[in-house]
Amino acid sequence: MKKTRRRGKELEEAILNSTWKLLKEQGYENLTMDSIAENAGTTKTVLYRRWNGKAELIIAAAKLNLPDLKLTVPNSGNLRNDLLELFSPSATIIESLGSDTVLGILRDQMQKVSFIDILSKISVQNAISQMLEQLFTYAHERKEIDKTKLTNTTKILPIYLFINALLIGDLNENTLVHMIDDILLPTYQHTLYM
Repeated sequence: MKKTRRRGKELEEAILNSTWKLLKEQGYENLTMDSIAENAGTTKTVLYRRWNGKAELIIAAAKLNLPDLKLTVPNSGNLRNDLLELFSPSATIIESLGSDTVLGILRDQMQKVSFIDILSKISVQNAISQMLEQLFTYAHERKEIDKTKLTNTTKILPIYLFINALLIGDLNENTLVHMIDDILLPTYQHTLYM
């Protein structure tokens, strides 16, 4: 009996499921496009027609296998909980993927981007920093902080701390709580006494 060739959605799902399975078994560094193609019963050519490389393929597999990351600006009634609600979903997904995988993806993707572009993504103009700005507005209105005394550096401090924890492989819920309770809240609450 002749085996029928998979196409379209069926083939894509087989590839993404193979990618996810092999990622969990082998880790990012050991995962190759060859092993994905072989496991999915297809060819590397088919993979490269759909994705530019391993990083893009893993991102697509993660989107299929992990819960959607819908970032919204929380307004829970206090800055601590707002910061936790904003950053916890991202930390959970990164923890699920594993820091080695996330760092591998970042390293591979950053080769395509200039250093200036990377810095501009961390600046005060990105989506996360704009969400933080709204959190600070809520906290200011609740008289938890004096937003007028925040510098650009202190406004994006949560992003720097998050990235640092990721880079050293220590991004988890405990680290997030430590960053918020021991670094961010004292920094922001200090604005009331300046």
